[in-house]
Formats: sequence, C-alpha cells, structure tokens
Amino acid sequence: MNVERELADFRYYAVFKNGVGGMDRASMLVRRPEGYREESYVGYGLWVHTDKLYRLDSGRDWTDDYSAITEAEALELRSLIDESCATHWHHHVISADGTPFAVVLTAKNRDWGRRPQEISRYGYHGRSETDLLDRVSAEPTWSVEVVEPAAAGEVLARIEQRRRDRSGLTGGYAVFRTLIDVLDLDSACAVVPEPGEQHEFTVRLDTSEAERLTDLLRLRNAKRQAAAVGAHQYFGLFNNVGEAGDTRNAYSVIRSTVDASPQRWEVFVRPGQWLPAVRPSSQQTLLPLGDADLAAVTARLAAGESRYLAVRCRDRGPVALLRLTGTTEESARDLGWEPSDVLTRLPGEQSWFVGEVDEESMAGHRFWSAHLSRAVKFRGQEYEYFAIFPTREAAFDLSRARLVIRRRAEIEEKFSGPAGWVPTGPQEQINKAYYSRYLPISHDEVERLIS
Repeated sequence: MNVERELADFRYYAVFKNGVGGMDRASMLVRRPEGYREESYVGYGLWVHTDKLYRLDSGRDWTDDYSAITEAEALELRSLIDESCATHWHHHVISADGTPFAVVLTAKNRDWGRRPQEISRYGYHGRSETDLLDRVSAEPTWSVEVVEPAAAGEVLARIEQRRRDRSGLTGGYAVFRTLIDVLDLDSACAVVPEPGEQHEFTVRLDTSEAERLTDLLRLRNAKRQAAAVGAHQYFGLFNNVGEAGDTRNAYSVIRSTVDASPQRWEVFVRPGQWLPAVRPSSQQTLLPLGDADLAAVTARLAAGESRYLAVRCRDRGPVALLRLTGTTEESARDLGWEPSDVLTRLPGEQSWFVGEVDEESMAGHRFWSAHLSRAVKFRGQEYEYFAIFPTREAAFDLSRARLVIRRRAEIEEKFSGPAGWVPTGPQEQINKAYYSRYLPISHDEVERLIS
C-alpha cells in the first residue's frame, strides 16, 4: 500500500542549512502531529513548539531548506541530536531537600561563552538561560549533581509528573509506554479517568488536553485499522481532528489507488464520478473510510445543498472556483456565481485537477480572487477606492460596506457622511487593521455607496 504517509501517526521533516543531504547534515528534526501544529526535537525525549516549516514555506527563512523523511530516518536524526547533547553539554540536576526540580546544562567547551541553560519546554528551542547554579551555594536546602544525559531525561520526566500532580488537573490521565515518553503528550497510548495497576507511566491532564488526546488517539486507531475497498484506499476529509470523530462532519471524500503505478488520487463528485485530485497536504485531517462509512458519507455529500470545488491547472494555477448544488454547477465570478460547465470539460484537460473545500475556505478563495482581479481591473483610476466590511464574507454584498476609502499617491481619505472626504489619521493604520476585509471598488460603486 502506498498511503503509508497518510496513515502515519506523525509527519517528520529534516531541516538543512546548506542544501538537503543525509541525516548527519540536518540542523533540526520537526514533526507535525496534527494540522498545522509543528514541534521540534531538542533532545531528552522533549518536543517543543516551533513554526520552522511555516517560516520556510513562507520564505522567511530563505537560506534553509527541509525535506520529508521516514519514521526510520526520524529515529536516526533523533539519536544524532541526543548524541550531540551528550557530546557538548554537562548535565546538572538541582534538587531541593533531595527532590530534583531542574536540569541545567553547561557547555563542555568554555570557549563557547554560553551561559548555563535550563532545559524547559517553555524556553526557546527548549532552553532558557538560568542562574540556578550560581544560587546553589546560597540555598542551604539545595544540592547539585552531575548526571549522564539519559538520567537527565528521566529526571525531567519525574519533574513533569510532580508539576502536573501539584497543579490539581482534573481531565484524567495520559498513559505512556516508557517514563521518558511522559515529556511528550503526543506519544500517549491511552487516556483514562484514573490509572490502573497496569499503567506504570502516567501524567495528569487538564480537560482540553484530555479531549485533544482522546480525539487524536481515536484517529490513530482508525488509521491502524484502515483497509482498502477494492483497488482504492478511501479517506474522508475533515476540518480538524475533533470533527473526525463523526463521519457526518466529512466535507469531502478522496481516494488513492493502492497498487497502481503511478499512484492516482481522485475526489468524489457525484455517484459514479471521480475526478483527478492531488495528494492531500500534511496539514489536512484524513480519516480512512471502510465500505459502510464510504457509502454513507458519499450519499450524504451527493444529497447535500451545496459543495465547493477548486479546479487548478498544474502549469497555470487556478482555473475556477465552483459551487455544486445537486446537478447544477456554478463558477465564481467577481462577487457572485454564474452557470458553468468546467466539470464537463475537465476530463479532456490532462493537467487539471480538483480539490474540495468547505464553505468557509471557499469564501476565502473567492474573496482573494475577487480582490486580485479588481485590483488589476481598476488600476489606473485617478483614485484607488476601497470598501471595508465587518467580515470577509460580508464583502460579497457591497451594500454591507462600513467604510469607504480613497487614495491618491500618499494621500488617503475616508468618506465621512456630511463632512465628505476627510484625511485618515496615521493611528488608524487602515492597511493593517482591515487587511483581510477591504476590497478594491470602482468609482461608480463608490458613488452608489455614498449617495
């Protein structure tokens, strides 16, 4: 089966400084447990929040690159990071009355000039500068011990357990296979109201953590039980992991060939009609569908009021934004919809493919499509005119505009009723405050709005 990536618990990525290479050249190990959430591995079994992949995708970190890697490669890179921590740092456990409360690192190479670092999931890259070692001599109940790196990880796990016990959390308990896993909530294998004798390694959870982990474990268990239906593996698409607990929340169904080469992805449109699609992104939430669920979900989608499809060309980008209501197809044009036949023409266009989105996402696609086309269409007017709306969705009805702006060169004005056009103040920051809610409009539309 060639859908291992879609069925895996995590998606792993290696980040490189100077071109993609082997794991020994990687500078970071990043994973995505769900959606857009990213975590980087900092050693000692600890994963911390990062936005590295987002910064790379957006061009903010343009000197770096990253590559998707397998679970085996991730384990190799994780081992290399642990070895680097052991090679470059001394590990100090600080205790109060014999109970450890911090693990502090000091550089083995004094020429680095690095201050002592406390290992913490809340610090930058899991570290934060600390003066705890300097204070030990002044605290009569404190003591310090140098330990091996492996022992440091276990100490951190015990500290985390005590911290959560003291917090009085009431959401239940996460169960883990090993002590070191306690530092990584996403590695939990179960969530229980109270731990039993068989549950050796646990931590308390707050209510939101318990709900999130329960949803995540339910999805992972479904992926482990996934089975092909005929020659395809079918998936329902959901907005998030929580919604994937109920197949009635699926907004689309896609399928992949299981054994065919090259692999083909298709999206369900109508009974008996599947159109070319692309492999889902790592941010999308997928639930494998068996025969019974597949029949129920596709029947519901086919009978639904409206569905939304984005048609793209591999060479030229966006082709059309479609609304499908029963057998009626409409294409987005400016701020409205018009009849179209794109799906009829699609089988003859080898480079076109289809992706389904929910209503909210389609509103975003339509808004920015209209924004771009209007910006080009109205370019060259004496003034640039913009209407500002209470929400992005309201922009599809110009009468709902709350404010009208015009610009010429560096001068920006707003229409203020009887006072007419008055300058905007620098404190208003129109561009930033209303970035996703303002739309270019024509002079004629301005006249209708202010009359």
